[in-house]
Amino acid sequence: MLLGQAACNFVAFVTPSCLIDAKSHRSALYSTGHNDDLWKAGAPVNEWKSSLPLPENTLDNPLLTERARSAMEGRHPPALEGRCNVNLEGFNGLSWLHVDPPVLIVDNFLSYNECDEILKLQSVSLPPGAGRVIKLDSRVSNSNIKNSSDTAIRSSTTWYVRYGAPAVAPLLNGLLKLLPTIKLEQCEEVQLVKYIGGGQGFGWHEDVLSANEANPHAGGQRIATLLVYLNDCENGRTLFRDLRGEDNQRLGVTPSKGRALLFFPAVTGSTVLCDTAAILDLPQKTFGDAIFDGTRADHRTSHAGEPPGNNGEKNIAQIWIHSQDHIPRVFGRGLNRHAEARLDYSDE
Repeated sequence: MLLGQAACNFVAFVTPSCLIDAKSHRSALYSTGHNDDLWKAGAPVNEWKSSLPLPENTLDNPLLTERARSAMEGRHPPALEGRCNVNLEGFNGLSWLHVDPPVLIVDNFLSYNECDEILKLQSVSLPPGAGRVIKLDSRVSNSNIKNSSDTAIRSSTTWYVRYGAPAVAPLLNGLLKLLPTIKLEQCEEVQLVKYIGGGQGFGWHEDVLSANEANPHAGGQRIATLLVYLNDCENGRTLFRDLRGEDNQRLGVTPSKGRALLFFPAVTGSTVLCDTAAILDLPQKTFGDAIFDGTRADHRTSHAGEPPGNNGEKNIAQIWIHSQDHIPRVFGRGLNRHAEARLDYSDE
């Protein structure tokens, strides 16, 4: 479906002050230098007793292995209760990386060509139909979420893309296939992010919004993060500070062109697994306080983006999904509509 396609193509170079209307879902931005120490992976780990790695990564603890296996069983596994419904059978490349909190990847979520078409949106000369793109040059931002290690620091370049840009149609259609109970109206604007060299990355942070930011106008809390890597990168992993992968090492996802990463910054309502987690982790607080939409931040999902290393480059496309309909404001109210997206209804 395509409505109101923009008639011109241009890149808008804006300063952070131009994004005041987006304050409900964006942290304050400011320009400064970078500190390489912030990107190192040596932050202390919070040992969450509720954390459930994959069964094969818990073989030294049979009880934990059984808990992990049980949490993954069925078409609607307990590990996904209180999160978005995930189409576990619709993607050949889908696999679990962590059980609770759930972390999944989908290899070949986008084709190489689809990734290349999205990357063209970073060019000064935009492809036909792209409409307006907003670019924020390299900057550092303070996260609104403080972590035990430090305040999250981010240095990167970001492009905001309209829902109607043809290049992001495969991304949006893939998201709706992967999360079949989600509406596009719950999604924030597509963001393209570029990290270059050893000095650009994203320190430890959570994707949830503060209670003030996660208001009805913003569409409530962010309940899911979908991140797609647009190029191969030897370094530049996405690291989860408190989660364990193979050999009891910190869980990390290596950028692979077309690979999607899915996780859930918040849970909705009360579930058996979450209630058990809250008890197991005492005196630590696994989840934040419930806000108006019934969501609670899952503090176990703290993560970071490693720099791609000297002479390296990492490009990602990311979408945050809210608990309710999100009003897009980055381009100005009414200037970027969900209804402009080129959605595929061929299966209906």
